[in-house]
Amino acid sequence: MQLSLVVLASMGHRRLRQWGSNIKLCELFAPIELCNQASVWLYGQSMKVYYQCFEFYWDSPKVPVLFVLTQLPSGKRIILLSSDLSLTGTEVIEAYGWRFKIEVSFRTILHLLGGFSYRFWLKSMERAAKWPQNLRLNDYPQTIQTQISVKVESFERFINLNAIALGLLQVLALEMPKTIWQHFPLWFRSLPKHGYPTERIVLLALQNQLEANLSQSRPALLLDKLLRAKIRHFLVPENSDLAA
Repeated sequence: MQLSLVVLASMGHRRLRQWGSNIKLCELFAPIELCNQASVWLYGQSMKVYYQCFEFYWDSPKVPVLFVLTQLPSGKRIILLSSDLSLTGTEVIEAYGWRFKIEVSFRTILHLLGGFSYRFWLKSMERAAKWPQNLRLNDYPQTIQTQISVKVESFERFINLNAIALGLLQVLALEMPKTIWQHFPLWFRSLPKHGYPTERIVLLALQNQLEANLSQSRPALLLDKLLRAKIRHFLVPENSDLAA
């Protein structure tokens, strides 16, 4: 990876951007004994790391980026970036350690639950040829601003509910693995040695028992009340005497 220092030269009313000499980050790695040393928690265990911190301009001449050149005891070198300059090198390394789990969770929400399939669209907004880069509320009338705010809140709630659903699937997989395998409708030639099902297996097991669970639900359950309200709303006309 190569970077360039940015120098802005003013010529009258024009500003020319001039790039300085390239910086090769790989050449900035110092010997381990000259680097900062810290013990960080990575992937479920404490690990000793060595790091150096630099601030360079990368893709913008106005916003610097924090570069953390990290070396593991095995000799592996990793270059980490952060737009938050207030973070320490240790905090950046630990944050990247959590990033892998976060990315896996995002992928599961997307492909298993469809959590990011919610479309942001309003009839009151003009159609755009492409996704707007900056959605500024002040560019729209007050009535549309309110609608946009409600739409954004709905989008956030939709994703949060999917995240909660994913957490429930994981709890069931950890707390009730034997029950999940008993109701799993498919067949595997071999099961994992640890015995815990994945979120997808839990979802399939719940779907297999959906009809039985709904038929056995008591009238006092919230789900039963919601279903009855929906059915009553669609089957009974509003002007009917039965609707009273």
